[in-house]
Amino acid sequence: MNKIETKEVRLAIEIAEKLNDLKSLAQFIGMCQKYKESFLKDILKKVVETPQHKIRKTRGALFTYLVRLHADKDNYRS
Repeated sequence: MNKIETKEVRLAIEIAEKLNDLKSLAQFIGMCQKYKESFLKDILKKVVETPQHKIRKTRGALFTYLVRLHADKDNYRS
């Protein structure tokens, strides 16, 4: 990436790296542009702390599912 990265892009990269899911980076960037950072970091923490044997698909899929499940008007960026 270029030297000028937005806060949202940096957060999306952090999420993708922690979830070992760089192929979903574009999706994570979209989420970071749509939802508040604190909301996404709370979901990320829950996903990272979930034992691997309790995850049916991937950590990235679980993250996406939980974001969509818990998204409400209070979690959108203003």
